[in-house]
Amino acid sequence: MVIKTITQLGPREAEFLSIMAEGGGLFDSGRAVRFWKSRAMASKKLYQLERRGWLARLERGKYLVIPLEAGRERTWSEEPYLVASALVQPAVIAYWTAIRHWNWTEQIPRIVYVQTTSRKKATGRIVLGVQYQFVTVPEAKFYGHIKEWFKGKPVVISDKEKTLIDCADHVERAGTIDELAKSVKSAASEISWSRFGDHIRRFPNRSAVKRLGFLFENLVNDLPDEARRVLQGCQSNLSAGVVLLQPGGRSTGRISTRWRIRINAEIE
Repeated sequence: MVIKTITQLGPREAEFLSIMAEGGGLFDSGRAVRFWKSRAMASKKLYQLERRGWLARLERGKYLVIPLEAGRERTWSEEPYLVASALVQPAVIAYWTAIRHWNWTEQIPRIVYVQTTSRKKATGRIVLGVQYQFVTVPEAKFYGHIKEWFKGKPVVISDKEKTLIDCADHVERAGTIDELAKSVKSAASEISWSRFGDHIRRFPNRSAVKRLGFLFENLVNDLPDEARRVLQGCQSNLSAGVVLLQPGGRSTGRISTRWRIRINAEIE
C-alpha cells in the first residue's frame, strides 16, 4: 500500500505546485516539462508528487494539484465539470448530466456525460471516484452550447433546447423515457421556442423530432402559440417510417400517425 504524506516538499517543488495550481490546478505534462526544463526531471517530479499525495493523475499526461484543504489523508473531489473539460477537448456537458444541471430532475446521475467530436480510446473512465462517459458525435450534431463558470473557469454545457434534442436522440443517455418526459414538462415554459425550432430543423436525426413532438403535445396542456407553430412546422416535415418512443423497447403498442411513432412505453 502506498502511504501518502504532505511532508518532504522542497522549495522548488512548492513553487511548481503553486504555479500549476493557478487557474484551478488542472495541468498537463507539457507545462511540467517547461517548468523543470527536462522531460526526465518532470516525469520524476510528477511521479514523486503524485506518490506523496500532492498530485492526482487524471489520465496519462493530465494532472490535478491536490490543495492543502485535502488534509493529511489527501482525499479530494474536484468539480466534475472541470475534470471533464480536462479529459477531452472539445467537451460539452450533455444528456442526463445536463438535465440535472437545468434542474429538470431530482435524480443525481451516476455518470457525467461528455459530448465531443474527438475520439477517445476508452469511452468510459473513472476519475477521483466519478464515472465519465465520452460520447463522440459528428460535427452536424455538435452545436447548441452555452458557457457557464465553475471556480472561475469556463465549462461548456448543452443549452436547454439542445439538451432536449440530444436526449430524445439517445433516450438511454437521458436516464429513462420517464426522465425525458419529466424534462419535457419542465422545459415547456423555460425554453426559447424560436431557438428550439432552429436547433430541431438543423438536427440530422428526425427520430428526435418525432419523440419530442409527441411528448410536448401529449404531456403539456398549455403550450404557447409560438410552441404550437414550431411543433406544427416539425410535424409537417417528418421523415418516413415509424420510430419507437422507447428505443430498444418492445415493438408493440399503438402508433401515433400524427408523429409516426410507436408508443411502446407508458408515460405520465
